Amino acid sequence: MKNARNILITLLALYSTFFWLSAIAVPFLSHFGSYDLSAKLSYTLSNACHQNPTRSFWLLGYPVSLCARCLGVYIGTTVSCLIALFNKLNISLKAFIIIVFICSADIILNLFKINTGNIIRFCTGLIMGMLITFTINFILKKLEKKYEN
Repeated sequence: MKNARNILITLLALYSTFFWLSAIAVPFLSHFGSYDLSAKLSYTLSNACHQNPTRSFWLLGYPVSLCARCLGVYIGTTVSCLIALFNKLNISLKAFIIIVFICSADIILNLFKINTGNIIRFCTGLIMGMLITFTINFILKKLEKKYEN
């Protein structure tokens, strides 16, 4: 069962890596004249993010194809998946709840049109990505223990 958990975590890491690498590639492709490929990648990512340019980082004069928060989510997921593969992803329930509260506060502030800025959105996204992996890893470990016996 541990092997299955590692396979699932690896697939999640590859999935999330595709998204953030593609998002960062779009401005480079546009800058160097590959507009068709840039547009196709951007369209593919449009199903995963609202792609509001004012909430995105800009590279070489073009917006990254994911908003700052979504970019953070995918990078955070990739990083935490790599940590999880080495069984180093552990967090207490108290810390988990505090982190969820912080992320929720940022999202609520944005709903009330209080601009927290792209850096804060990115950091919140990183934390959310890590929470996603933590939750999946926690569930998979519980299933491992259940089916070990």
